[in-house]
Amino acid sequence: MVSLYLPIVKFILALKLVFSKPQRGHLFTLVHGIILCAGRKNVTQIQQAARGNRHLSNVTNFLNHSPWCVNHMQRRRMDKVMNQIRGKQAKRRDKKLVFLIVDDTCCKKDKSRKKMEALSFQYSHEAGKSVWCHCLVTAQVVASGCSFAWNYRPYYKEAYCQAKRLPFKSKNDLALEIIEAFSAQEDERVYVPMDSWYTSRKDINAFNCKGYHCRSKHQPPHSSGRDIASLG
Repeated sequence: MVSLYLPIVKFILALKLVFSKPQRGHLFTLVHGIILCAGRKNVTQIQQAARGNRHLSNVTNFLNHSPWCVNHMQRRRMDKVMNQIRGKQAKRRDKKLVFLIVDDTCCKKDKSRKKMEALSFQYSHEAGKSVWCHCLVTAQVVASGCSFAWNYRPYYKEAYCQAKRLPFKSKNDLALEIIEAFSAQEDERVYVPMDSWYTSRKDINAFNCKGYHCRSKHQPPHSSGRDIASLG
């Protein structure tokens, strides 16, 4: 097995997940394997990249049947992220500014991948055309020199949702879910940089109810570094 990267181990242990020793071992293997595995990934390739000494069936059983909750892990990770940001702000006496950057991204796939679930043609602003991909609405939290991936929601086309009997949610709906789920303290000032097509009346009303400040531009949110620097 490859040597475990100590900061990742420390971060996972700091989440204080109620895992048994074998479960922690599987989690360490998966996280390191995902980082080390280049190109296309599946569980077998991730296991091989991490050079795990456990049988592949043990890893798949951990993912499919082991009694742990991904939402609980996500909440612990989010709490850890915000505690780290708030601790740094208190130590440096920074302004309590938090930027929740909302954007959508296309995870491009080869056109030969016809059987992979939920693939569709989506317009990619980076490519300037429609690409065969999975589409995600994502959020990044930025504050006091820290930047963390915060949350994401997969976007499915309406035809796919109808075929799978899933409720259809637009990208605006998904962005709104992420923003409404973000919990800030009363003395924190939250800015939400996002593309102009996310700023519907429904979104603006949600920002006002939460006390958040929307900063919309026609340019992509990831290019708004100068605005963040000027406010911080």
